[in-house]
Amino acid sequence: MTRSGPGFTLRPFRSPSIATNPLERCCVFDKSLMKRRTLLTLMALAALSGPAFAEDLPPDPGIKGQVHRIPWIKDESWAQIVERARSNRQPVLIDFTAKWCGPCRLLDVMVFTEKEVIAELAEVVTFQVDIDKPEYAGVKEAFAVDLLPTIVWCNSAGEEVDRFTSYRSSREFLEIVRAWREDRTIDRMLADRGAASPEDPVVLLDLARRQAERGQDHEADILYRRLMNLRHQADTRTVARGMLGLAELEEKEGNRQKSDRLVSQAAALYTAPNPSPEMLAYRTEGLMEVALFQEDRGDTLGVLETYRTMVQLDNRDVLGLDGFARTAVLARVELEEATRCALRAMIFSDKDARIISTLAETYYQRRLYSKAIQWINLSIERDPADMYFRERLAVYEDARSRSLP
Repeated sequence: MTRSGPGFTLRPFRSPSIATNPLERCCVFDKSLMKRRTLLTLMALAALSGPAFAEDLPPDPGIKGQVHRIPWIKDESWAQIVERARSNRQPVLIDFTAKWCGPCRLLDVMVFTEKEVIAELAEVVTFQVDIDKPEYAGVKEAFAVDLLPTIVWCNSAGEEVDRFTSYRSSREFLEIVRAWREDRTIDRMLADRGAASPEDPVVLLDLARRQAERGQDHEADILYRRLMNLRHQADTRTVARGMLGLAELEEKEGNRQKSDRLVSQAAALYTAPNPSPEMLAYRTEGLMEVALFQEDRGDTLGVLETYRTMVQLDNRDVLGLDGFARTAVLARVELEEATRCALRAMIFSDKDARIISTLAETYYQRRLYSKAIQWINLSIERDPADMYFRERLAVYEDARSRSLP
């Protein structure tokens, strides 16, 4: 049985303390909403046509888009899940997550909305566990989860078969789930691939990440460096991910300058001029991986610049717009620009409740408390069950009352 170990590439988040940070509570958008851009672009251009956009765009519930995603079960006990699995003779996939976990957000955006992923899990009991909910404390303890995200595969009796931690692309996620459904563990799958294609850069990357996940840093380092020696045969994304893996190992050894240089090189690969169609298809996801890596290591200004780059490359990129706004709020810098980015992100996300809360936070940091209250009320209207929005409303109302003469 595989247990979670040290992180890799997009390192799993360990500390729950950042859950109270407004930056981490603001979630990113759903990728499938990008398909609705034509109408939303017209809305944005109309709003941007006058100077009132930056400060005075009125809250409007608008039309909320329907997003297809994995049908997670979130309101049952573990005993109920196991009974369901036994009755249906189906395996169980558990997603241990939290609202403050960056790589969890990226999984939700980039993987859990993919049609192939949803179809592959149609005959699987999918159970999502928010580790911050008291009712799931026992499940978290039973599975010894201390890193997020953690994905656990169980048989129909609820017994763990295998697991992995941290972010995986939709390709990697599908490959793992298909192996599990064929009764093959990740290690067996990787061993088969390694035997068949020992010099395949993608295989080397996956093997290196698995070794790093287990804390076998020396073995991971050898595999990452073999990958770097073959970088001219690899696609840009594989090389960039290898660089991030090496960056983490260098940081663990105390070589922060080498780590910083590798992260910068990885980001530069995604922003090279004249990108291929393949590069354009995964550039946003790749830069998000860089940003979340920087976020996990506390490089706030580095995160800000990565999100700024994403916005410069595509000023309708909700991930970049929302990320810039959230990070600027955390750093308390460029707050007017953060407001403008949050407004655009709100429009292009079909007015996602958490992105609206980011917008509210930018106004709060600028001491425009009435506007902050106005927007957080819209977050509450769109998602009444999220108590965080009500907590922020109380903070804003208190600040406004104290600011009055």
